[in-house]
Amino acid sequence: MAERGDGVRIGDHDRDRVIALLGEHFSAGRLEIDEFDERCRLAARARFRSDVAALFADLPYPHPEVLTTRQSAPAVEPEGPASGGAPSRRRGAALGVAVVVAMIGLLVVTRQIWVLLPLVGFAFVWFGTRR
Repeated sequence: MAERGDGVRIGDHDRDRVIALLGEHFSAGRLEIDEFDERCRLAARARFRSDVAALFADLPYPHPEVLTTRQSAPAVEPEGPASGGAPSRRRGAALGVAVVVAMIGLLVVTRQIWVLLPLVGFAFVWFGTRR
């Protein structure tokens, strides 16, 4: 049976990083072209951490991060004043208000309607990325 952690699934980003690191080993002369090609094929089909470990068993550092770090569930930070969530939201809202005020002020001073176009674009980005 596989050791604890070897049955952890990997994603596309991990596979891309594995292939990039195999390329570094190839350029350093540690792998022949045929062996590099075969390992890249296996890396592209890898589904578990153990599949990747087999590709780097005989290679020195660097190894992919998926092998050197322990994968765990991300910690969820609590919301509220203790975590700093409220002040950063206030700062973000203040920034949004400042940009709107500046754009309207520029419109009043220059009397050119095109100044509203960046304001409309800003509004789409600002409200499209807010939770």
